Amino acid sequence: MKNLSIILLITCLTSCFSTQYVAEKHHGNFEKVRAGNRYTILDTENKKVSLDVTSIEKDSIRGNKQNLPFAIAKNDIKRIRKNNTAGTLLIVGGAVAGVTITTVALINLIKVDSEDSSLDEYQYQLN
Repeated sequence: MKNLSIILLITCLTSCFSTQYVAEKHHGNFEKVRAGNRYTILDTENKKVSLDVTSIEKDSIRGNKQNLPFAIAKNDIKRIRKNNTAGTLLIVGGAVAGVTITTVALINLIKVDSEDSSLDEYQYQLN
């Protein structure tokens, strides 16, 4: 049960990104990328950069990386993803609630089954 919860949590946290830009699909069209948002950028060398975008220029995207100015050329960008924190919280909360409800239901089912049966009843069934 613990392993299932850990796998579900990891899946939820890694899957709650919305892709804003893919080089093969959008071909230089960065219209979904907005200044003032935090993005994870994957460059052509498969390096990840978390960036608070401050401006989108003709040939580059500028922002702050760990409170330091940073710029990346648009030609060097392979993919841009935006973290969806609200979606992550909803999925994780739902998963935790589901695991909790299932555990409580199973415990109650086992408790009711054990209260309804007695040792005398089992001995009678064996005879």
